[in-house]
Amino acid sequence: MNATEPDLSARWKRFAEAHWGREPAAVPFAPGLGPEQAYGAVAASCAPPVEDAAGVRFATAAQGRLRDTGVLLPGRDDPGPDAYRDRIARHLTGSGWLLSVRQPLWRDFELWAHVRELVSGLWRAVGWPALPVTAELALGEHCAGRDAPAARPGSFTLTWVLAGTMAVRLWPEHTGTEYQLAAGAGDLLYWPARCRHLDHYLDRCTTLRIVVPARRAAALTHVRGLLADRMQEDLVYAGAPGALPFPPPAAPDGEIGAAEPVAGTARLFAGLATGPGTARELRVSWAARRSAAGLEPAPPPRPAVPLEPGLRVRASAELFRVPDGPGRAVWAANGHTLTVEGAGPERVRNLLRSEAALTTRELGRCSRMPAQTLTPLLSDLHRIRAIELVDGDGAA
Repeated sequence: MNATEPDLSARWKRFAEAHWGREPAAVPFAPGLGPEQAYGAVAASCAPPVEDAAGVRFATAAQGRLRDTGVLLPGRDDPGPDAYRDRIARHLTGSGWLLSVRQPLWRDFELWAHVRELVSGLWRAVGWPALPVTAELALGEHCAGRDAPAARPGSFTLTWVLAGTMAVRLWPEHTGTEYQLAAGAGDLLYWPARCRHLDHYLDRCTTLRIVVPARRAAALTHVRGLLADRMQEDLVYAGAPGALPFPPPAAPDGEIGAAEPVAGTARLFAGLATGPGTARELRVSWAARRSAAGLEPAPPPRPAVPLEPGLRVRASAELFRVPDGPGRAVWAANGHTLTVEGAGPERVRNLLRSEAALTTRELGRCSRMPAQTLTPLLSDLHRIRAIELVDGDGAA
């Protein structure tokens, strides 16, 4: 595979045909990211307050994961990855170490969007993830990955080596044959689900990893969390379970039922699971996830700006549309959604699909939308980065 081939979709198509869902592989596949960009996202995730760094782990080869990281995380005196590595080498006096951060991309929209476009080429070839995927950035030096290999691996894994070298030991469940893969900067390591693995971060290694759930149990966890959030909003669920006598009271026919607070919770759960509100919420979240290529959380919307009639705008992201009832639809872009009604917004969407720069006045005239309804719509589209403001030369 040509690592510098400009057509990303063609590269992914050949990768999928040769490797996806089959056996582990190490192939040249430069992601277009450097260790400096990765380090910037890692450093931002490690910045105080500490509660924002829940996905940050630091381990040493000698002690394993450390709960008290002290001065071992990137700080103000570490302007780049090389300075940080040199300081840690002096502090640990030769001991191997590994710093990993889960879901760090949302802090940097440009980095998040780059990774989104990178993996979208693969999803177009193999299908789009139904559940959120996990992104992880890691910096390591002569240290094995966290803990022992999982007993029941249930995810596809893509690992790009952005700098340095890395080796992975793999044990596919369906063959029992051990694989050992090695990779350097610009290589992609891939293994399908049902592969136990153990990472070895070698010389000055920096990686980007994407983990894709592949078991139905992951969907159960996702749906259960959604329903639990909705149950918290229901007044029936607000009361305490209380204390009940034992044995519980019997019905006139002698039958003993379940404790009512528990039975009532089960009825509420079942009702919400089959209700139209849950179906709509799952549908809307899928639209948002498709627009984010599974990379959740997405970066937050940007601040609103005033949109004057003479301003020129241009589409900057694909708007995914999901019908949402008579005359209504949900639009999704960059992991965010908005609900629109009527024919006017659809005409605006069609105009924006040309990717030509149009003034807000032109959009109003062609869509036949009055300014008092068009301006809020364009403001929402700008906040979720579906459109950009452009100057007279067409530059953003």
